[in-house]
Amino acid sequence: MVRNAIILAAGKSNRFAPFTYERPKGLFKVKNEVLIERQIRQLIEAGIKEIIIVIGYMKEKFFYLEGKFPEVKLIVNNNFGVKGNLYSVYVAREYLHNTILSYADYYFEDNPFIVDEHNIFGNDCVSYHSCVYCEGRITGFSAQLSNANVITHVDFGGFNQYAMRGNAYFNESFSAKFVELLNKEINDFRVGSLFWEEFFERHIGELTLFARILDKKSVIEFNAIDDLRQFDADFIYNVDSNIIKNICETLMCNPNHIKDIAVINAGLTNVSFKFSVGNIEYVYRHPGGTAGNLIDRTAEMFSQMTAKSLGVDNSVITMTLEGWKLSYCVQNLVECDFRKHPKQLDKGMEYLRKMHAVDISSDAIKKKFAEIGETMPMTPKTKESYFDDLVHIKTDKLVKDFDDVQEGLKLMKIASATKGDLLGEFEDEIKKVKKLDEFVKADAKRLGYSTVCCHNDTYEPNFFATKEGELYLIDWEHAGLNYAVNDLACFFCRYMYTDEEIESFLKSYFQRELTEDEHRFFIAFIAICAFYWMGWGLYKGSVGDDDGFFFLPAYRNFHRFIDVSLKSYER
Repeated sequence: MVRNAIILAAGKSNRFAPFTYERPKGLFKVKNEVLIERQIRQLIEAGIKEIIIVIGYMKEKFFYLEGKFPEVKLIVNNNFGVKGNLYSVYVAREYLHNTILSYADYYFEDNPFIVDEHNIFGNDCVSYHSCVYCEGRITGFSAQLSNANVITHVDFGGFNQYAMRGNAYFNESFSAKFVELLNKEINDFRVGSLFWEEFFERHIGELTLFARILDKKSVIEFNAIDDLRQFDADFIYNVDSNIIKNICETLMCNPNHIKDIAVINAGLTNVSFKFSVGNIEYVYRHPGGTAGNLIDRTAEMFSQMTAKSLGVDNSVITMTLEGWKLSYCVQNLVECDFRKHPKQLDKGMEYLRKMHAVDISSDAIKKKFAEIGETMPMTPKTKESYFDDLVHIKTDKLVKDFDDVQEGLKLMKIASATKGDLLGEFEDEIKKVKKLDEFVKADAKRLGYSTVCCHNDTYEPNFFATKEGELYLIDWEHAGLNYAVNDLACFFCRYMYTDEEIESFLKSYFQRELTEDEHRFFIAFIAICAFYWMGWGLYKGSVGDDDGFFFLPAYRNFHRFIDVSLKSYER
């Protein structure tokens, strides 16, 4: 007889962003029932008294299930982000006996776990995987069957054939062999990254699974948000999403007006998606999981809304100190390349001069934040929260100092937790950049330079150019007080600019020839800025993210400019 059930619920389901930014897919409410709770109730109805749920992404959201259902036991897969679902099965391997295996996000119209004991699939003799016949393209795993309905081959994708959809059942002997193979191979190259169905295919000669043929309508699998909305017209009303609430309150629309949702960017500090309301396209920015450790939202808000008032970024509609932002989606984009298009370069440098001229005195900062609170679209509750937050922040901390060397060192220290002793590995670079930083800061005082409102992440991908000739400088998350030259150095340290190209940028920004002292100061800052982006690349790599196309150029440009700059100051 069936002994227990395992539900796999560790994955992130990126296709269901933005809603999975707030909760895992298995906790979506569909037709007034939470998906995983519906399955748990169906299992209990079928007499299952032990239900193991493997959790990972936003695992704490599932904790309530143990209190609500005595039959439930949670176990954690902390490698869900880098492993396949086979690893979740491995984590739960001690519970594999006569076991039902399912996914948290299935919706079963009828209870598939109740099987007549006289049915071949109602006894312990047969292990099986539910299959449905699909006409057209299959987006998941497909199966080829023998005349006896034994699964003889598994592929990812297919056309006009059986799809492996719904729960599986492993009997005692199948489970024992599966676990034996799993224990033997889980640490082999890439095995842990497989789906369990792929692992079964590798050993299909040793493991026998029958196909339990079900009606396609009895197993509902949601592959996209539109699938959910078609199945449950009230889904978007019942999803209990702060994201949807923020959009509706700002645009004064109802949830069903929100169409064409598509993720356009997912990074360490934010995730963004595009959507439309009526005939207008918008972009919503949701703060990422590590944003709180890296981003100063007050500095970002001051700079972003100042940029809006100066016409530097007319796309933004509203944002909050919590980090979410709503903007218009810029249309009719064309190539933005300052080296190829002098007019774009001149306009970009004009934008930087405008930002660098902003009054950053305490009184001016207070006035700007009061103006933001009074004029930016906010609900009364959001506005009240906004002013409450400002009261608890010291005025001199509203716009932080962005020190490239200190920020770079901080990132290296964090990255050392997983990458080893980076401070030791880059000891020579750190020693040199600290020495150059002392020279540059002393020189800034002598030259009369003070810090100004800087973007601190200026390069072409953060500029949008349109065929109408408009230019937008977006993404102000790194904003803070720095020397103006940092906004030029950010270009030079992440691409391999020639000396002539660097000079053309400087000339466009200053609109005059530089003195020898000024030139020395600005060239030295390229190495200092490059040090920060080296730290950023190391940090990204340490958390399993793409370390960015600019990491190696930043390293090269650091070494290109550090020694020559030190020599110029030592002389």
